[in-house]
Amino acid sequence: MIYKFYIQFIYMPYKTRKVRNRNCYKVYKPSNGKVFAKCTSKKKAIKQMNLLRAIQFNKNFVSNGRKNNKTQKKRTK
Repeated sequence: MIYKFYIQFIYMPYKTRKVRNRNCYKVYKPSNGKVFAKCTSKKKAIKQMNLLRAIQFNKNFVSNGRKNNKTQKKRTK
């Protein structure tokens, strides 16, 4: 359990920065500069980083989103 704690705080593939002159934060990846959230609250930025870490490190992670991105047709008889 402690080992997971150290991985999250020592190896940080994603970072947050406060946006200048605004009360919001951005989430980005410093290695390539890709931005995942432009202006969000600090609480949501931390949640976003946790989600990104879960996707990266846990190969069995499945989000609660849609299973397929297709909309179903209405069937008429």
